Formats: sequence, C-alpha cells, structure tokens
Amino acid sequence: MSAPSRVKLNASFWSHDLSIPLGSDLAPASLFQKNPHFLVVDIETKTLVDSVGGWKNFKQLEVSVACAYDSKTDKFFSYTEDKLPELVELCKERLVIGYNIIGFDLPILEKYGLPPADTLDTFDIMLDVHNVSGWRFVKLDKIAQATLGVGKSADGLMAVEWWKTGEVEKIIEYCLKDVEVTRDVFLHGLNKQFVEIDKADGSKARFTVNWG
Repeated sequence: MSAPSRVKLNASFWSHDLSIPLGSDLAPASLFQKNPHFLVVDIETKTLVDSVGGWKNFKQLEVSVACAYDSKTDKFFSYTEDKLPELVELCKERLVIGYNIIGFDLPILEKYGLPPADTLDTFDIMLDVHNVSGWRFVKLDKIAQATLGVGKSADGLMAVEWWKTGEVEKIIEYCLKDVEVTRDVFLHGLNKQFVEIDKADGSKARFTVNWG
C-alpha cells in the first residue's frame, strides 16, 4: 500500500521568524481532516543546551524520557531512551502535536530514527499561537494557566536534576503532566476556538484559533 500523498496548502499559515525550515506546509484544518488520530508528544533531555555548546548544537542533546498521548487509544505512554523507536513508529502514523516540537522535540528525535519534521504531519501549538497573537515564545504555562486554570508541575531544569540523581519516575510523571496539559490546551482550542494568555498586568488576552 502506497503512502498517502501530502496535501500542499497555504504556506503562509506557518509564517514566522524563528528560522525553522518547515518544507511542505499544511494548514491546520486540512491536517485534521487528513488525520483521524493525533499524537501529543513531549520529551525531556538528560542535560541542558550548555552541555553541547549552546543552541546551535541542541540536536546533540540526548533524550531521558519521552511521553505521548494517543487519541486513537485514549491512552498515555512513556518511553525511556531504549524504547524511543516505538514512539518514532507511532509518530509516522499520526498527526504529531506538541508545543515547540518543530523547534526542539522532533529535531532531537531524529537521532533516534524519526524522519525530518517537514516529512511528517505536524502541528506546533506554539507556532500557531505566535501566528495569531504576534507574541513570540509564549510559555505553555502562561497559556495553560489562563485558558485552563492549571499549569505545569515543574520545569525542564528539574527534569535534568532528576536525571542526575536517577529519579526517572519523577521525570516520567512530569513529562506525562506536560503532555496532558498540552493535550487539554489543544482540545480547548479545538472545541472552543480560542485560547487565552496571562499578561504581566494580571489580565488575560484572548486569541481566536482554528484548530479543527
């Protein structure tokens, strides 16, 4: 059975200034029509970017734990480094959704066999929020707190410290929570057609999204 052809659509949807090569672009509505199931993905790394010489070398980072939510099974999964090929295969079969996945998670997973992001069907919430709001590098926590009233349970710095001390279960718990929050932000935008972002003055900004 031949692989389904990629649908070439409006590349301007992905217009941004993050210097990330995206290749063939897909508009969200068509991504969701094409893919009946989605996979929300998040990874944690063993070290910080300073350990590989800065952001120019971030692809050299190694994964400590990766987690995912699969809409087909309605289940969450966690993967240690030796199990990452299982996640890679699942990414090839789903619309892959995440927060800054095109700029971080997916390029790092390439060393574990993941094809380049521009050959997969991907939807990066961060890039879309930038597109509709004009705000760059908005943290997921600011969207989740404003939109859902919940936030992340920790941060990537803690995940690195847990790796150093061998507390892998804590990394898994944190990563799974990130996946859950990302999924819930996505589903809110999908069903309600908006997300909100906490502003510095304590108010909220609301932005309309078209994720379905």
